[in-house]
Amino acid sequence: MQVKQNKRLSERWLLTANLIANTGNAMIWPVTTLHMTISLGQDLTMSGVVILFTSLMNILGAYIAGKLFDRWRPYPSLIGASLIALFSLIVLFFFNGWPVFAFLMMTASFGIGSVNTLLNAYATTVTGKNTRVIFNNMYIVLNIGVVIGTLAVGYLFDYGFSWLMLIAAVLFLLLTVIVAFVFNVETDIQPSYEPQLVEEEHAQPITSRDQEAVSEPAKFKMTPLLWWLAAFLFVIYLSYMLWETVMAPHLRTIGISTRHYADLWVVNGLTIIAFQKIISTWANKHPYRLSVITGGFVFASSFILMLFVNQFWQIVLVFELLTVGEMLSSPQVPAWVAQLTPKEVSGQAQGFVSIMISIGRMFGPLYGGIMLDHGWFNPLFLSVFIAMILANMGLLFVARKKKE
Repeated sequence: MQVKQNKRLSERWLLTANLIANTGNAMIWPVTTLHMTISLGQDLTMSGVVILFTSLMNILGAYIAGKLFDRWRPYPSLIGASLIALFSLIVLFFFNGWPVFAFLMMTASFGIGSVNTLLNAYATTVTGKNTRVIFNNMYIVLNIGVVIGTLAVGYLFDYGFSWLMLIAAVLFLLLTVIVAFVFNVETDIQPSYEPQLVEEEHAQPITSRDQEAVSEPAKFKMTPLLWWLAAFLFVIYLSYMLWETVMAPHLRTIGISTRHYADLWVVNGLTIIAFQKIISTWANKHPYRLSVITGGFVFASSFILMLFVNQFWQIVLVFELLTVGEMLSSPQVPAWVAQLTPKEVSGQAQGFVSIMISIGRMFGPLYGGIMLDHGWFNPLFLSVFIAMILANMGLLFVARKKKE
């Protein structure tokens, strides 16, 4: 099937695909630790090891997908990634015992990591809107998916893990159909003349892929600012992953049910849906570094406060603070990276974002599992708080130095 020349992907279909993919994803990750510890009889450390390897597969998927987007064809790449995730979930419906569960989670993670990277790369090709606005909209839709998926987890987990995998498989089947019929579009990047903030004057010049024949081919190069953004993403998502994995069984030990744990994510998603437009409108009027770093410090503060909470309503308030930090920083980082790198390597640039997120997700459950298996609850939150402060300070220093 040939690409329909001059046909661009509409933002509506991009957001629809993002919603479906993240709803399915939200029905998988929150129950991984619960299924392993409750249904399969494994401890938190073993759960962390499994998630480490699934995250490695997510990283591999993101890396390969980024390369394929830039150097091969995005359309068949996205279809293939969707099919890998779909097949893995179908098999998980029938076979989810130990140790086959771990293997199938790895293949599913490879497919999902590839899908997320490719959808983010497609977002850089949508015309008619500033890339920053598109990523903000992607972030809002992502969290709508989190609300829907987490609600399903909270109310269906007690009926069996298999039913969640069946619903997730249906969602990825729908995603595959949409990709097949809608995503066969032109993805070559044309010159963009969107107005940029003064802070971003150091960005790489934007060129058309048609210019490659007469100019030096663009390459994705790590700069000091990108290295610190990598550290920022790693620490943020290592910390965030604690909530998605080890916090679920930990909250059960202090009398908070799985349904209440799911309610936390619903409140998180609803807060983002209700207020993200307001926050993103403010953020879009200021340099990337202001919203990202401010969000990072707010995010970090929620973890130091976890040392002093012991009731569910207090946990809700702390989680809301974490959500505010997330809203300020998370949607801005991929847009910042897209702005800092040449358009010709947009797939690799978004693959870089996905990889750093996955590395954080890889080590978070293992680190948290080891700490909680030893009963080191307070040292766990204190250590991630210190790591986040250091990453924020480094990013602040380099971003300000780059501006100067």
